[in-house]
Amino acid sequence: MAVMKMVALTMVGPHEEMESVARRMVLSGGFQPLPIDFLINDRNLRSRITTENDNPYDELLNRMSAVWKAAGENLPDPEPIDLDTEFSYHKARRTVLETTGKLEVWNKRRDVLNEELEQLEATRVYIGALTELGMKPRDLSETKFAIVHFGRLSADNFNRLEETTLDAPILAVELSRKSDNVWVLIFTVPGYREGSKKILDAVYFKEFPLSEITGRLSSEDPIGQLEHGIDFHRRSIKGLKDAASNVLNERRDEFEKLYFRLYTMQRVYDLCKGRGEMGGMYVLSGWIPEDTYKGIKGSIEREAPRTSITVEQVKNIASSGVRIPTMLRNNRIVRAFQDVVALYSVPSYGEVDPSPFVAFTFILFFGFMFGDAGHGALLWLGATYLGGKKILNRSLAYVMKCASISSILFGLLYGSVMGLEFPEYALWLSPMHDIGKLFSVAIAFGVVMISVGMILNIVIRYRERDFGRLLFDGQGLAGLFVYWGAAVAIYISIAKIETPFPVAWLWYVIVAVLILTLFRDTLARTLLHQRVEKHETAALQIFEVLHNLMNYFTNTASFVRLAAFTLNHVALSFAVILISRMMEQLPGGMMLKALVLVLGNLFIVGMEGLIVFIQVLRLEYYEFFGKFYRGGGNVFKPVTWKRDRTFQKS
Repeated sequence: MAVMKMVALTMVGPHEEMESVARRMVLSGGFQPLPIDFLINDRNLRSRITTENDNPYDELLNRMSAVWKAAGENLPDPEPIDLDTEFSYHKARRTVLETTGKLEVWNKRRDVLNEELEQLEATRVYIGALTELGMKPRDLSETKFAIVHFGRLSADNFNRLEETTLDAPILAVELSRKSDNVWVLIFTVPGYREGSKKILDAVYFKEFPLSEITGRLSSEDPIGQLEHGIDFHRRSIKGLKDAASNVLNERRDEFEKLYFRLYTMQRVYDLCKGRGEMGGMYVLSGWIPEDTYKGIKGSIEREAPRTSITVEQVKNIASSGVRIPTMLRNNRIVRAFQDVVALYSVPSYGEVDPSPFVAFTFILFFGFMFGDAGHGALLWLGATYLGGKKILNRSLAYVMKCASISSILFGLLYGSVMGLEFPEYALWLSPMHDIGKLFSVAIAFGVVMISVGMILNIVIRYRERDFGRLLFDGQGLAGLFVYWGAAVAIYISIAKIETPFPVAWLWYVIVAVLILTLFRDTLARTLLHQRVEKHETAALQIFEVLHNLMNYFTNTASFVRLAAFTLNHVALSFAVILISRMMEQLPGGMMLKALVLVLGNLFIVGMEGLIVFIQVLRLEYYEFFGKFYRGGGNVFKPVTWKRDRTFQKS
């Protein structure tokens, strides 16, 4: 369907109805808000309207997340939920505080216990290490000749610390290593206190002060005291977690329903950021696809009978200088090639979307230049593997899969498998035996491709009501007649086809139409009574005509690369096979031959596949897009239901 028609909505209504309207917009997945400044230019009126950017439901949503955090579970995946008329922020806040009050206290107590447990485990590591060295815990904390730091850091950062301190008065002694954590003692001289602190901060060193560690010891059996404390803290943490888990299990449905309601309102208020308020009435405006609006219009009118909805005329908005966003809607195959078009530029609103044409021609041209059933299969396997590993993004992997299937099909048409040519099995032609036919087809592709580009340009001129350029421009109907006429005349001359009239007459007509394009603006003014804003000089018009004439031939000749790279593929494959046969004469010849064949074919698939990909892009961007495409569109970015949420078990 290509570029979707957009509608600019302005909605004004009371607070309770606007929340319902905004919720409907969120669930539609197709509403892009506009700032209030877009609607109101009058400064006096604008000063009376207040805007709000803070989301009051963020705090409530964070508090509710403490319920699942206390139980050590992940947050539930939210679902859209209907809100009754009695639901309000103040009521929701009161319910959340009542629900999470006790659990929040438990969660804070659990955090304190975890911190104390870490301190106890650090003390055990420190005392255990000194005991093995025959030292007392207070020996290092009371020394005056060195500054001692004790703590832990990751294994990678410990290696960085050792490299950093090679030329510094710092000694790092590893005490123990558990998982990815390394417990260390750091010694430095008193005069290097600030320098050592900067180095330790750079490697994310977590320090446990020795004064706190030694001050915690009060018995003759410090290890036993520590083990008892560690065991007590672990049991307490588990008890709090179990208690929170029991509460969550008993009231899970209630908690989830409340969480879904809060999530719904949080998304609604995200949509309403920058909304305007004046005298209790709220203003919300944004872009929405026309078909989406038609689908939800009835629901909005039923749920918000006191809300006024105004549909702005897009043509009026465009004339004001505001950029209308572009939303593309295509089938799965074409959708993957939207990213190929976006590498050049996103279509502007109202422009012809070239994605369907690119999808077809990209697949066709790639297979034509890289026609080999075996190499195409390897390319498909490579694209599947790289796409599965997320090395290639989803759309690019899909593009390469489509291209590889085309390579397999053209390989069958050429009788080419893994670089080996089988002309007797070719379903269409053999590149090395039908070179003339190969180049003729490549030129024919070029003529068709350039003609389609010019026809699309004519369609665009018709939409813009620019009939002067449509009829008399070198890229319009006049130019298309010149191009087709020249193509027919050249074909008649090369094929030596007899015609009922001299071919020279056709060239006379072509030259006459070409000269006609020199007077494009004059004809538009006199015959069509069309206003021409800018009058070009005669010299500039002559240059433009000559430029168009040269482009007709250079753009068409550029498609010769289709045949050239087809032959290049055959030649490169033949070179790999020839080198592999030469390896047979060397010691271990069969192994070397197999190695050359494997590496050579992988090189062809990787390197030549990349080169062909680039060459196809060149044909699309320069020879095709140059005839009609402007781009420069603004991507449509709607507010959607899903948010980027991550919550880890604690």
